[in-house]
Amino acid sequence: ADSKDKDRYCEFWNLVFTQFNRVDVGKLEPLKSKNIDTGSGLERVARLIQGKPNNYEIDLLFPVVQAVSKLCGKEYGKDFEQDRRMRRITDHVRFAVFAIADGVKPGRNEREYVLRRLLRRAVLDGKELGIEQAFMGEITKQVIKQMSVGYPELAKRQEIIVKVTQEEELSF
Repeated sequence: ADSKDKDRYCEFWNLVFTQFNRVDVGKLEPLKSKNIDTGSGLERVARLIQGKPNNYEIDLLFPVVQAVSKLCGKEYGKDFEQDRRMRRITDHVRFAVFAIADGVKPGRNEREYVLRRLLRRAVLDGKELGIEQAFMGEITKQVIKQMSVGYPELAKRQEIIVKVTQEEELSF
């Protein structure tokens, strides 16, 4: 596609041909069992069907972006960098909600540290957007509200999920 068509196409399905195991920098070993991973993301398909310009504007995620927008007092869609921060907060809190619901808590081992870093990045983005008060609990609740239709266990675990995100925000 030529550059004038860059917004005309949207990848909604991909294929990954897995045939090697990386054992060292520049050293690949053939796998005994090669495979093809085929996948399409829910958000990609929803974006395509709903005719949205990005995954964050689909009906499942946009209410979270709007909640961030309201908290910071900035209109979504007016400034690229601000929009990016709102989307990143949405994505990071969504990750955190599911990780915490699965029993992960912010900490020092590998997966715990990933959770901690993403929550802290969301807090920093909020500060950069001008949010002065604690806000992670409110965004966490919005994510749970949106996602609990398909994942009812989130609503059942809401109290602990909100508590963990709020505590991490305060400790940071």
